[in-house]
Amino acid sequence: MTGCVSGRAAAREQIEALESACERIAQPVLGQHLVWRRVGSGPPLVLLHGGHGSWLHWARVIPALSASFTLWMPDMPGYGDSTLTPTQGLDELVAQLRQGLDALLGARTPILLGGFSFGGLVSAQLAAQCDHVQRLVLIGPAGHGGPRRQTVTPLPWRDLDPDADPVGWASRMRHNLLAQMLHSETAVDALALEIQWRGCLNTRFRSKPFSRSAALAPALSRYPGEVLTIWGEHDVTAVPRDKADGVAPQGALRRQRVVGGAGHWLMHERPAATALLMRQGLAAA
Repeated sequence: MTGCVSGRAAAREQIEALESACERIAQPVLGQHLVWRRVGSGPPLVLLHGGHGSWLHWARVIPALSASFTLWMPDMPGYGDSTLTPTQGLDELVAQLRQGLDALLGARTPILLGGFSFGGLVSAQLAAQCDHVQRLVLIGPAGHGGPRRQTVTPLPWRDLDPDADPVGWASRMRHNLLAQMLHSETAVDALALEIQWRGCLNTRFRSKPFSRSAALAPALSRYPGEVLTIWGEHDVTAVPRDKADGVAPQGALRRQRVVGGAGHWLMHERPAATALLMRQGLAAA
């Protein structure tokens, strides 16, 4: 029990340190707030987290990416600290995010865009609508409509209380992370547990119907720029080896890369490799 408590305290300290390095922006949108974190210097790079997540999905790649880019990381509508919550589905979420993004950075300001999991689908939808997205990087994007490889069923988590039963809490959260997000046992550290727990608690938008759809390809077909898609070798949400490089109808490259030995949440499990690939995919902008 002592190890669980001390590990969680250390994870909280890591998150607090990351928070202190970022500027927190509570942006008024439609009478609510869309909360962003900004850090770094260079071209603006907007990073969209996955379902049951928050800006903290990017925690382990923030130091590397912020050295080259100004990172703009929202808690998307329906997630995290943002009080803005869509009630009409994905189109409304994308519209709310676009409204906030345009007001914050300017509707014509060139941006780079990165999305993880459900955030990858949202990124593709945004890029299809905006002509100022210069490059797009997707990490394990949802909405591909293809087969999944998940064989382990996640366990219920809403009954958990990390303060009353830290060992039981850690065991259940570990199980769920290995079922869906991470491949290696060693990747399930205290920081991963805390980020996943906070993300689950603060999720109000149900992304699953959209994540399991085939909406990604139609959105990407409307985006004229280059796209780099990065998969973990053991990502249970897809079959990465079935993906291949291609060319969009407009002639832009559509590249695929697979990171060995990793699961879905690449930024946490292989942060150095993920950050390097992201920089390479965005470098031409």
